[in-house]
Amino acid sequence: GDSGMVQDNIQPDPEQPGRLQQTGMWTETNCQVIDLPLTKESLVLVLRSALDAEQSPYTHQEIAWWADNFHMAQFDFENPVDEAVADVALDLHLQWQMYLDNTYTREELQNLDFSKVRLPAEWFSNWLEQLDG
Repeated sequence: GDSGMVQDNIQPDPEQPGRLQQTGMWTETNCQVIDLPLTKESLVLVLRSALDAEQSPYTHQEIAWWADNFHMAQFDFENPVDEAVADVALDLHLQWQMYLDNTYTREELQNLDFSKVRLPAEWFSNWLEQLDG
């Protein structure tokens, strides 16, 4: 039977651009792309920097976008990322989107300076613990 074929075609294509706006509710302002290799060491570095609010070179928005790139990298067979590490990156990106969705109204999101948004510090502590495990 070919019944399975129909389902397969519904799968989202991770290569499609614009996946950052997959919620379709708002469009984030652009930010700098963090220029670090997609490794566990880099992820730990970035998470630690997020805990240091005064000194951090990265906004939480930049971290969330970088985490999304990180998660997608596990599908790059030339440079595979450890699945457990990629899971943390995915969680970070999803939590960023949910935080925006739960914290701001649609109107606020239209005019928001996303670079000022900060996620709770304990979330980053939890992700660091997961990576150390």
